[in-house]
Amino acid sequence: MESPTVDEVEERSNSNKVKRRKRKPNLVDEEEDEEKDAKKKKKLAEKKRSLLSATYFNKLDEAYKRKTEDNTWKPPKSEFGFLHKHAHDPWRILVICMLINRTAGTRAEKVVTDLFTLCPDAKAATEVTEEEIERAIKSLGLQRRRSKMIQRFSRDYLGEDWTHVTLLHGVGKYAADAYAIFCTGKWERVRPNDHMLNHYWEFLRSTKNALS
Repeated sequence: MESPTVDEVEERSNSNKVKRRKRKPNLVDEEEDEEKDAKKKKKLAEKKRSLLSATYFNKLDEAYKRKTEDNTWKPPKSEFGFLHKHAHDPWRILVICMLINRTAGTRAEKVVTDLFTLCPDAKAATEVTEEEIERAIKSLGLQRRRSKMIQRFSRDYLGEDWTHVTLLHGVGKYAADAYAIFCTGKWERVRPNDHMLNHYWEFLRSTKNALS
């Protein structure tokens, strides 16, 4: 029987090494995979909590009560967004939230200016046509749906019978939390899901801690 050549011996050796590598798990790779899985699970859990919070938040919480005339809260200025510039009129805060929800805030700022030039308050918003509002907000998309929402919300807002902002048409958790933060000053009673609102919420908390 002929002895194997040097090349054959080397080939068998390499083959055996490959088999051994396949049989022996790479602990580093396993740890990395476990870490990735853990991150995925954490991300999914956070998303689930966020969705549950958005769905089941207490709509009749004190933070969302109608602002009274003796409430003199003025949110401090900050570098986070532009909502605080319109805090003198809760209607504006809520309309802005309807427009910038799922839209970049920087992109919406000019549109907001154009809209409030057309209708500076809730009463004016009910007096212009839907088509006029559509033209003002067209660049943000969904202009027809949003135009109808703004007019219906504005009619509700002008009513005297609502007790909590969450009872108004089109107001979800995002807008309600913004209302609590910028209008009623009950920011400590809410925990927003939106990252920009969270930035401002953290800013308020750090300011309060610095003053206390």
